[in-house]
Amino acid sequence: MLYSANNAKLKVNDVEIIASNAELSLSTNLDPLYVASSRSSDNFVASNGIGGQLNFNYFLTGTDYFKSFITGQGETEADTTVISGNFGGLNFDSGYLTSYSVNFSPNSPAVASASVKFFDELKGEFVSASSEPPASAEVLNFSNAVVSSEFGAEENVVDNFVAGAFNYNADVSAAYLMNETKPSRVSFGVKSVNMNFEVDNPTGRLPVSGSNAKIEVGLKRFNNEDMPVTSWTLRGSPFNKYSSFDTDGSSITFAKKTDTTEYAIGDSSSFVINDGEQFKIEFSLTQNPGVAPKIQLISSNLLAGNVGEGWSSAQSSAAGDNSITLTASSSNDATVIGTGNHGMIQIYNSPADVATWALSNLKVTRVLTRPSETFACSGVMQGRNIASAAGDYIKQTINIIQGKSDVVDIRVDYLIDADGNSDPIPRNLM
Repeated sequence: MLYSANNAKLKVNDVEIIASNAELSLSTNLDPLYVASSRSSDNFVASNGIGGQLNFNYFLTGTDYFKSFITGQGETEADTTVISGNFGGLNFDSGYLTSYSVNFSPNSPAVASASVKFFDELKGEFVSASSEPPASAEVLNFSNAVVSSEFGAEENVVDNFVAGAFNYNADVSAAYLMNETKPSRVSFGVKSVNMNFEVDNPTGRLPVSGSNAKIEVGLKRFNNEDMPVTSWTLRGSPFNKYSSFDTDGSSITFAKKTDTTEYAIGDSSSFVINDGEQFKIEFSLTQNPGVAPKIQLISSNLLAGNVGEGWSSAQSSAAGDNSITLTASSSNDATVIGTGNHGMIQIYNSPADVATWALSNLKVTRVLTRPSETFACSGVMQGRNIASAAGDYIKQTINIIQGKSDVVDIRVDYLIDADGNSDPIPRNLM
């Protein structure tokens, strides 16, 4: 039977990867066995352990799980995380990230490439498991990328970034003990991080010792992006204290609360949310003889009834048309919000409130975004390349190398739009 890519799931450390393609290879290390007076051999013996490599490209939808291995591998033995992989049921548990790259191109989906080297044979059997990717996944796009840079004082201004790439490479070798075919430990060699960027202004100079430089790319979601809110439901027990609750999708046609012992809360479908983002909530409220409900951002796992994870302050509403802006930020005893998490809208009345109301014309818009993932390189600019061709503009490519594999934080200066132009970012949006 012939299978297609739809039949195989790719998981790394039990995290499902939305991959555009994947390649899994396995090889042995064999040497021919020669005997006296013979120039050829039909016999081969193992000279080292078995091993393989997993290569794949995947779409970035928020915080990139794999980028954590850049700083979480080989720094100390205690901090080194071993990677396990599963491709359609074929699995290994002794992998290490050896290369990682992301190409930056205006108005293009954010796609990363990764290679994992492992030192063990594949286990398991292939199992066909056709399924759709998660419906909540939102692929980041470089048309909404933020680029920032700092260069040495001796440099002319370097801006108008057009395209580029972030690259990480690491040397990983197996360290076998006697009688081992699967290594109990590995050794890490050189680790390198570099960024290449194309700019449209062929200016600047390059001293013999290079030039200090920093550059960062932040991937954001679009401002003024409408968020789907289409599946209202009651919160889990003990918060489901509406005696009546009816919905036709995005609207709540009737909600009546007579119980005064617990909160009564309705939730919507979830969407990706990042710390510091702002959402404008517009709706109409009618049938409101009692206390008007409040509205708040919460963690998407609260359908199960968990408490203490409000992701914004609660704001009051009133009869008639409402326009409320909520800023994503942990409140009360909530856990700190990271990036690429899923949240939702909740509308509720306090325990003592008795109320009857209906809600319609709901619209949720992401009006201010924050970077969901950043790629940075802080080191030395070691190269410039200026090229031209008939019918094309003059291009300059700069190369920055970094001595350590950690990621630095620097300020945001420019926004690349869909046409490849860079615009200064106002300071009040930082």
